[in-house]
Amino acid sequence: MKNALRMIALVAVVVAVAFGYVHLAEQKGYALKKGAEAPGFRLESLQGEEVDLASYRGKVVVLNFWATWCPPCVAEMPSLERLHRALGAEGLAVVTVSTDEDGEALREFVTRYGLSLPVLLDPGGRVASTAYRTTGFPETFVLDRAGVLLQHTIGPAEWDSPEALAHFRGLLEGATPLR
Repeated sequence: MKNALRMIALVAVVVAVAFGYVHLAEQKGYALKKGAEAPGFRLESLQGEEVDLASYRGKVVVLNFWATWCPPCVAEMPSLERLHRALGAEGLAVVTVSTDEDGEALREFVTRYGLSLPVLLDPGGRVASTAYRTTGFPETFVLDRAGVLLQHTIGPAEWDSPEALAHFRGLLEGATPLR
């Protein structure tokens, strides 16, 4: 009887710890769920204009959180720019959100790399870490025309590979997204 009570107590403790861990993970929100509406935000652009994410409704959006001090972010930025140039006219919006606190370094980076895609400012990553629950950089979210999360990519990617271009063209044409 005593052993059975110990076993029940041990199982209860393990279950309580497991539920506590899951609750904390959900509070931190390690990832937004596919199919969820993307959190809205208003951020200043590098040009000083306020930009509302909702203004991109009606377009497929590639939303990338990054920083100039992040080597993988720097490595993937040219492919995001090429994606922007390749499919922007077809309705794809490639929007980047820089978490840099050094605005001058960011401006120098944008000039050096000849970036024409939108660069929004999120110094310190307050939107990235709270609303989008990023765990590092780069992190990219693909949103459908209604602002629903289709895809979440952690780490760098080659956004303008032939496969990626075909995938985004499919999204623009209304094909079922890759899962």
